[in-house]
Amino acid sequence: MRGEHLVQLERTYHYPEKGVTINDWDKHSKYIIKVVAPTDVACAFFDYSQNFNMAAHTIATYLLESERGDISKLDTYFFSLAFLYRHSIELILKAIAFQYIEIQTDQASFVKDTFHNLEIILQTIEENFHTSRPDAEMIWLRTYFSDISKIDRESDSFRYPFHIVWESDDWLISGKFTIKRIFEEQTHIDLIKFANKFEAAYEILKKWYHRDTAPANEYVDLNPVFIEEGGYYYGQSVVGYAYNRDDFFPYTKAYLETANYLRQYMKVHCLSKDEECANNLFMPMCYLYRNCAELSLKTIWFEETGEDFQIRCKTMLDKKHSILGLWNLIKLYAVECGNGDGDEEYIGMLENYCKQLHTLDSDASKFRYPVQKDMKPYFNSNRRFDFWTVGKFLEALNNALDSIDSALSVTNEYKAEMEAAYRSEMMGDYDPY
Repeated sequence: MRGEHLVQLERTYHYPEKGVTINDWDKHSKYIIKVVAPTDVACAFFDYSQNFNMAAHTIATYLLESERGDISKLDTYFFSLAFLYRHSIELILKAIAFQYIEIQTDQASFVKDTFHNLEIILQTIEENFHTSRPDAEMIWLRTYFSDISKIDRESDSFRYPFHIVWESDDWLISGKFTIKRIFEEQTHIDLIKFANKFEAAYEILKKWYHRDTAPANEYVDLNPVFIEEGGYYYGQSVVGYAYNRDDFFPYTKAYLETANYLRQYMKVHCLSKDEECANNLFMPMCYLYRNCAELSLKTIWFEETGEDFQIRCKTMLDKKHSILGLWNLIKLYAVECGNGDGDEEYIGMLENYCKQLHTLDSDASKFRYPVQKDMKPYFNSNRRFDFWTVGKFLEALNNALDSIDSALSVTNEYKAEMEAAYRSEMMGDYDPY
């Protein structure tokens, strides 16, 4: 871990504005980045892996070397940090595979067969292609990825607070939806070891990708166990509190604030003429914002609507990652929050923001991968974006959704208090004799 160019996270309060589009950019802006259309799939996946690893390293450095001692950040940022590191590993594994698999249909089959499971991806590569990495490194990777897959096989354990699973009855005729928590009990994670192991795994895979025969060093003294507890007090992430196991808030906070940090980090580097930094961190920043928006919409639907539990679960699974689909679920509840002048127009602006994000990325994959499942590029030609404008747009959407969630929460608490008071009053007036 190296502490370089630490940036102070500044709190910002952007909200939707009329006429703003996510694609707005001015050729005179200092914050223009270019998204390059991929020509080589293996190279494209490797570049994305480098970018997500850089984003993870940047956040880890901020948490562990800034000496700010904010324990709340350690406990919440863990979720987005874990995703960034884990996704960088998935991307570079696939980059290695695509060095061997050159036919597009075969590449698509590989993705379909291995999905997001790091253990299976590595196993499939080893079974079909030669590796020159030392046996000790490969044994360490196999053990480490196997342990990761016990917790996160599908790359969603650190994007969402729980899994919704279907439990069949004894006769397999019917069943019900239940919640499976990621962390069943309070866990004190050694964040320094957690980050260092991902960095060590990435070092091995990077040498493998470059066909570098020199041995890796960082993994040698590290135990290939995904999560170790303990460590220095200001280097721990404490997750799995009993009172908020199902709570979306730590996740939305993590994804929004780490996205804001990356945006400010990119700005500082742009102003110091390091334009490459912004190009590298743009996709990770966008994904963090995008996942926060999805989480916020699901928070409103799952925690504040009062719908039947089974209906909430089924509908969330049906909508999957659709921003527009989730917005349509909660729109009526959002309208109910407003009762003043201009509220209807504001809801219209918010809906427009949701539509724009959905149009840009309908399946939560465009910011994560360079190609679709059929291996066709997400960007067929080079595109320019103003990362500051995109970031403000996405932050505004998230801030607005958070406001709706807060308003509904206050309303629901008030209704609960009134109902409790009414019941108490009725019970007090009731005389059975």
